[in-house]
Amino acid sequence: MFLQIASFEFRYQLRSPVFWVAAVLFFLISFATLAVDQIHVGGDNTNIHRNAPYALAMMHMAMSVFFMFASTGIVANVVVRDDETGYGAILRSSRITRFDYLYGRFTGAFAAVALAYLSVPLGALLGSLAPWLDKDLLGPLRPGDYVYDYLILGLPTVFLTSALFFSLATATRSMMATYLGVVALLMAWSATLAVTDKPQLEQLMAVLEPFGLGAYSFATKYWTVAERNSLNLPLSGIMLLSRAIWMVVALTALGSAYAIYRFEVSGKAGRQRRRMAEPAAGPAPRLHAVAPSTARRQAAWAQFLARTRLDMQQVFGSPAFFVLILLGAFNSLNALWFSPGLYGVDVLPVTRVTIGILAGSYTFIPVIVAVFYAGELVWRERDRRPSGRRRKGWP
Repeated sequence: MFLQIASFEFRYQLRSPVFWVAAVLFFLISFATLAVDQIHVGGDNTNIHRNAPYALAMMHMAMSVFFMFASTGIVANVVVRDDETGYGAILRSSRITRFDYLYGRFTGAFAAVALAYLSVPLGALLGSLAPWLDKDLLGPLRPGDYVYDYLILGLPTVFLTSALFFSLATATRSMMATYLGVVALLMAWSATLAVTDKPQLEQLMAVLEPFGLGAYSFATKYWTVAERNSLNLPLSGIMLLSRAIWMVVALTALGSAYAIYRFEVSGKAGRQRRRMAEPAAGPAPRLHAVAPSTARRQAAWAQFLARTRLDMQQVFGSPAFFVLILLGAFNSLNALWFSPGLYGVDVLPVTRVTIGILAGSYTFIPVIVAVFYAGELVWRERDRRPSGRRRKGWP
């Protein structure tokens, strides 16, 4: 049963638009990183080849961090989806065990995530073969470097973030809370790097940094240009220790998901469903005939105000809105407090300095709020499936 569930979930994710959008998007970004002169991720030294092992490794680790948004959209949805569609009750009444259901779904979804992430080395490989590239900027073509970066540097980070947010989605049963966790993790990661940017903490943070960037940068800190152009970092020493620690964290998160998830219907949920199914007691409401209004403009304006008021209450009454604002405020205070100043010299917090810092640390928060709640407003009716007669063209 485990393999059947995993196979079903894998085939389901292959038909999902999220899978194909993520694969195409990261393929194009990886291709452009190698093929476009204006885009650089990894080797910032002009003497380092664009397809050098060091440049490819840094690109893979950076891509794996941003790929957590795509992996969360695929992996975290496997448990929430059944409750949203109403199919969860049917599954709970079958002979499927909690282990087969939970980890079968995760295995199939993560297989789709790993396949989508394969677009990163594939895009980089094809980008290095672009005919318009200056051959002096490239080193020899070594396919083993792409396999090494995918298996050793990129895929472990993708597995870590997938396990963490799968566990969070299992505990909260909410995609909104899970995406808030993604934003909170990125902010906590950037704030921790700013606070611990000290020579005496460099080795400790190389071990504790979850995405492998700290360990890789620490181990290759004194490599020469020739070494960065020709060598891959072996999986040993501080790199192996960092990977081992965070793989244990990932497996612990998966284990906690099993302990948290309740496969049977709880008594509270059952009582709530019975209350929703039972008709409300009391006298039937009296219906009054309403004469058609001739003031259509006033009626339309009143409907516009009522709908605007309702949507504003939905947004400003949502806990996620205030959590995002608080995270943005925290990130801005952190950036202001730990800003290095100009050329390493502390400067007074004048307007021209603080505006630049705030623009870099807070601007993306309103973008996240706008994107998230725009989608929520558009898809709310379809997700809630309101009863009543549908109009022609209703989504």
